[in-house]
Amino acid sequence: MARIFRILTAVVVFYTAVAVPSHAERSEEAPRIGAREHPIILAQFGGEISDSKVTEYVAKLGQKLSSLTTESNDPWKFTVLDSPVVNAFAVPGGYVYVTRGLLATANNEAELAGVLGHEIGHVVSGHGEDRIKRENRAGLGVILGAALGGIFGGLDGAGDAIEKGMKMASGYLSKHSQKEEFQADVIGIDLLIKAGYSPFAQADFLDQLAAKEALEAKISGQQYNPNAVDFFASHPATAERVRQAIAKATKASSEQNSERINEAPFLQIIDGMVYGDTSQEGYVRGLTFSHPELKFTFTVPPGFILQNSPREVTALNRAASRITLDGDIAWTGDMDSYISQRWLPALAQYLPVSDIGPIESLKINTLDAATTVATLGTNQGLKTAQFTAVRFDEQTIRILSITDRDDRVLRRQLSNAAKSFRRLSDAEIAQLRPYRVRIHTVGIFDTLKSLAAEMPQTGFQREQFLALNGYKNGAEIRKGDLVKIIK
Repeated sequence: MARIFRILTAVVVFYTAVAVPSHAERSEEAPRIGAREHPIILAQFGGEISDSKVTEYVAKLGQKLSSLTTESNDPWKFTVLDSPVVNAFAVPGGYVYVTRGLLATANNEAELAGVLGHEIGHVVSGHGEDRIKRENRAGLGVILGAALGGIFGGLDGAGDAIEKGMKMASGYLSKHSQKEEFQADVIGIDLLIKAGYSPFAQADFLDQLAAKEALEAKISGQQYNPNAVDFFASHPATAERVRQAIAKATKASSEQNSERINEAPFLQIIDGMVYGDTSQEGYVRGLTFSHPELKFTFTVPPGFILQNSPREVTALNRAASRITLDGDIAWTGDMDSYISQRWLPALAQYLPVSDIGPIESLKINTLDAATTVATLGTNQGLKTAQFTAVRFDEQTIRILSITDRDDRVLRRQLSNAAKSFRRLSDAEIAQLRPYRVRIHTVGIFDTLKSLAAEMPQTGFQREQFLALNGYKNGAEIRKGDLVKIIK
């Protein structure tokens, strides 16, 4: 659940996949590169979080780790980005970044130290300074193309610019090699040992993240693919590879091995931190999606799971029926002409469209709109699709539902969902708040069921609680445990 209308942030996946460069000598050019890239990174990731206790904590931990390297006297800057995406990366000059999404996923200070140590390892090892030079030619062109393209990602929008830019840049850029990743692992684990933390913390974090991402794939009805996860895309890491690095690091430093993880201090720091999307991305709350800044809301039928993504809001049910809401440029003509002249011709370039019914003009909660039904050819066979376009301020809202051809009941339900689209009142906007991480000490009357009930993911609350807290299936919740819940 990332972003719907801040399409510029779709660059995140691409940018972080290439922006982990550095060089061993820390030349005079490196600080200049870092200083130049830093404001661009802040702009792409929503800036630095405003919670000073979190930023100071991460900076202090990062400085502690960097002080144990050969580059201890060089300037280092550690930044917590205001993004729900789980990621970490670095650029030359000692600029190291983690997202609040990563902090919410980690369970203790040692896990965070393992991530920071890995990124520090890339910096001090000189991995890929030439990639920054190539990224200046390719990657920043993607960012500029997105900025010029607009915010909606329609046929002429930022999404199209980003996709084209990524394709052009992909020939120049690649991941760190396995050798480089392993080298960063070894350095990171060595720093964990020198700082007195458990050397297994980095592998524990990767296991934790894999469980979280597998659950999110399950919720969205997709197969789990670690290569499609932002963190794993930019860090082709596996817990097994990290454990190989542990063996190498601990063999040389066995007398320093520790089990210290500093769970309580870390959890106290992230207690109250924003979790998931902010008002700039919009909120999923059960069956309703509301965007307080764009000032609209809509609700899907029972049995559907809502997901917020960079390009759209989508709801799926177990039968693979779906309803999708996204945005396009403003349309000056009638909304029925938008469907016939722009939307349907664009879709027909990718999917067979037939049996187009009459286009009906209507009002949806006082907003100009139009709707029609057609048959789509998909890889699951022929489906019935209903297209609804709504004029909303300076945008066009598109709502597309896809169902089995003979499921008239569900078609009617999804048609009503499209008609639920409306403007939010000021009073409703004032009531919308982001989720936050809350740290809870397990009491004598707490159970897995009662704690999971605090989680927001409808239909998957138990799995969400287990994945967020690193519990395996069958794990027991013990009195005195510190656990994360989302409220």
